[in-house]
Amino acid sequence: MNMPDLHSLLAALQKNRVKYILVGGQAIRLHGLNRATEDVDLVVPFDTENGERLIRSLAFLESSKEIQSWWFSKEANEEEIQNIRVADDLVIDILFSANGETYESLTPFIRKIEIDGVTVSTLDVDGLLKTKTSHREKDAIDRLFLSKIKNP
Repeated sequence: MNMPDLHSLLAALQKNRVKYILVGGQAIRLHGLNRATEDVDLVVPFDTENGERLIRSLAFLESSKEIQSWWFSKEANEEEIQNIRVADDLVIDILFSANGETYESLTPFIRKIEIDGVTVSTLDVDGLLKTKTSHREKDAIDRLFLSKIKNP
């Protein structure tokens, strides 16, 4: 993944005041594990207005034009939570839940990090551990790394 593209995305999210939490491999990288990842994982709340701001932030990606703001409503996800994948120059997974954890349940674990003038919302070690499953190999590696940070 091209880091300037990621930085541009994060800057657009900040500019449009999008509520999000960067999770997954990119968040793990911010904690110091330099592991390969092909996508950007964002946990967002059920909120159509926030969804509209997120869609505006993704306007530089052609495939984002298909996203509808109503997809971000709780009602649209009532029967089953439907995550959204934007597969373009950047691959972005827009998640309403990560390992059963929602934006609301992860809010106490948000950590703000500044990268080249952009404030990034990510998670502290405890929050990231909550988003990692025990059955995926890459999550097991991430959990081991995070556990070593937490208990050196």
